[in-house]
Amino acid sequence: MKLPKQLDKDGVEVDVRAALEKDQFEICSDPHISISSFELNPELRKNIFYAKALGELVIGYETIEKSLASEKKGLLNVDNQSERVSRMLIVTNDGSERFYRELKYLQHKQGGRVLICRLNVDSILMGGILGLKERLIKAVLINRKTSVVNVLKAVLSVEEF
Repeated sequence: MKLPKQLDKDGVEVDVRAALEKDQFEICSDPHISISSFELNPELRKNIFYAKALGELVIGYETIEKSLASEKKGLLNVDNQSERVSRMLIVTNDGSERFYRELKYLQHKQGGRVLICRLNVDSILMGGILGLKERLIKAVLINRKTSVVNVLKAVLSVEEF
């Protein structure tokens, strides 16, 4: 996985990579396909909310899937297909087996540009993080590189809720 160049410039790429590899979640009982899993901390919560406030967040799996497909089509048209992470899909820990199976196919279709991670919160808390207390949110996509970098750095924060 090629992480954003900014992490290397900031001297934290090795630490971020270690944090992402530390706790893995097997998608749909397939030991060959796993995603990073991490705990919520105040810095992470803040950066996810900031991404939403900046309009750099897509909410809901179907909307995310359409957005990524549209981006992929555009990238194919200009022949610009990098495997460097530029998008981050964060899912909650209360998805169904079918939901996680969908992630496997999404990961296959999108390649290395989309980093899929599981945040160890349920969809109720994710809605609260985003200021949408009445909504259950199982998936959010951070679709701007700067916010992806900020969220990845926030994963390094050791203080948990």
